[in-house]
Amino acid sequence: MEYNILDHSHDHAKEIVVVNWLLGTKCNFSCSYCPSWLHEGEVGWPNNYHKWPSRSVQDVQEFIFRAIKHYAPKKIYFEFTGGEVTLWKDLIPLAKFIKEKNATVGIISNGTRPPRWWRENKQYFDHVCFSYHSEFSNAEKFLNVIKEVNGEFRTHVNIMMNPDKWDECIMLAERIPKECHNISLALQPLMEGLGEEETVFPYTDEQQEVLDRQHHLYGKHIKWNTNFPVPRGAMEMINTNTNKKEISSAHRLIANKVNDWSDWDCYAGLENLVIDWDGEVWRGWCREGGSLGNVYNEIKLPYKPVRCTKTFCHCNFDIMCKKENIDENY
Repeated sequence: MEYNILDHSHDHAKEIVVVNWLLGTKCNFSCSYCPSWLHEGEVGWPNNYHKWPSRSVQDVQEFIFRAIKHYAPKKIYFEFTGGEVTLWKDLIPLAKFIKEKNATVGIISNGTRPPRWWRENKQYFDHVCFSYHSEFSNAEKFLNVIKEVNGEFRTHVNIMMNPDKWDECIMLAERIPKECHNISLALQPLMEGLGEEETVFPYTDEQQEVLDRQHHLYGKHIKWNTNFPVPRGAMEMINTNTNKKEISSAHRLIANKVNDWSDWDCYAGLENLVIDWDGEVWRGWCREGGSLGNVYNEIKLPYKPVRCTKTFCHCNFDIMCKKENIDENY
């Protein structure tokens, strides 16, 4: 449908600022579709980086406190990623610090820590996004981890749909609704040339149909008995002239190739914020509008939207913030 506003489909998300923070590049996986720099481990965690000895947990805490003040009265959800952040020894102390400041914390994880680790530390998380990578993950172990935490906090599972492991990925998608509960599930199309000239993997027509119909095939069969507020979710396409509205997920917008918002005003930087491995702060992973500064140096957080100049928004995180194209000619 034609529309001129993309906004959050539920009110809770409109009151949350999400900070997506790449803390380091150490990972126990080296997926073929992942850029090598993102898992080769050259960048260690704060307090363990040879290029900037002063890069410390204290710097991280100071920025967190500053961001909480800047975005008030909105609440901030800090989402940490790596590499694999559960490998970092200071992750749990930092999570405790964030919760003491009345903010929320989550991580993106490949789920390879054993169930015992999650049993001991799940109280410190408000949300975990698990990604299943078929080249390295074990489906049975992955399911056991999800079973340990589902119902304890908001849980989401992304199955990275590797065409070479398609049947294995589908089998997991079928088992999750039968064996787990209180989670959201997405079959994620993979991108080629991530970070450069991105294109969707060459899926067959049958595979593309599964991606398009995934909610009806798998997602809607998830059993729910607990209601967790979610910082992000589906987006609503709104036509302010006709009052027509349609809800879509980020992965559907990508799969359907309707993810071009060039010349629109984007609320990245007001609703979303990203911090790269070196502490550089950006509005989104697209880096639209340039750097906002550095966590370990000077920084200036934004107060207004940015005009998008990109022709392709490939990142779910970047997609899930308000965008509008309001002018007298629309």
